Amino acid sequence: MQQAHHFFLGGFAAICLAGSLSMTAIAAEETRPDLAQTISKVRENVANLHKKLPDFICQEDVSVSETENSKTIEKKHYRLSLRAVRQPRDAANQFSESRDVLSATVNGRAVKENKYDPPVHFLRGGFAQDLFTFFDEATSSCYVFKPASTPETAESNTLVLDVTLNRNPQPLPAECAQIHPQLAAARVWIDLKALQVVRIQEQSSHQVQFSIPFARINGDYSFSPVIEFAPVSIHGSDYWLPRTKTVKFIKTKGQFSISYTSQYSDYHKFETLVTIKTIQDAN
Repeated sequence: MQQAHHFFLGGFAAICLAGSLSMTAIAAEETRPDLAQTISKVRENVANLHKKLPDFICQEDVSVSETENSKTIEKKHYRLSLRAVRQPRDAANQFSESRDVLSATVNGRAVKENKYDPPVHFLRGGFAQDLFTFFDEATSSCYVFKPASTPETAESNTLVLDVTLNRNPQPLPAECAQIHPQLAAARVWIDLKALQVVRIQEQSSHQVQFSIPFARINGDYSFSPVIEFAPVSIHGSDYWLPRTKTVKFIKTKGQFSISYTSQYSDYHKFETLVTIKTIQDAN
């Protein structure tokens, strides 16, 4: 009887534990965000950003490092003044970026640079259409959003999604056919409290073909830009904008790579002031 009594207590404890686990699972299920609703809200916030973001100017610090055969062959640093101005005639109402060089160094030595050129022609700034392409109303439907199978975060308020281009939407929207292959796949981190995108990591590859003397770097490259977003204040309002963009451009068969990092700071509204003066007639 004593053994049976202990068995009964153990069984009762197991039932209580199972019930507790079941309630925990149900509670977790109830608090788990609805994916469609989350994406819809993020899309709404991105649309508001696109609509309300004013023309702005900020400081951009760019560092570029080229490595060949495990040896750094050149380091460049640019301090730039970046202007982003809305183009009203553009159907997508996008921003046009322009840059002025404030200072530049090559291998630690100051050089005179009047123009900034990206190290690779398709390296775009953090204000290109990455965020808008994935979450604009017109192009967001071109993608499939799925929770990442191995989320790279321990934060409970962050949702990690794998985003892939839907190859078979019916019918095929014209916007889907125009998406650049570089934006065909990405991993996206979403802050579930703010319902804002905090990180985008694109996943793509490129083939480079240069003529002499740069032919030695020709070949296939892996290319995974990472853009980090954070709230910044512009003219008294907060906007989630890029704070850093990092790119590892690595040759898949060879010993050549380019590392590229942009850091953005000192955001403020870009305004032009026009003063009209009249010239009085001397007579």
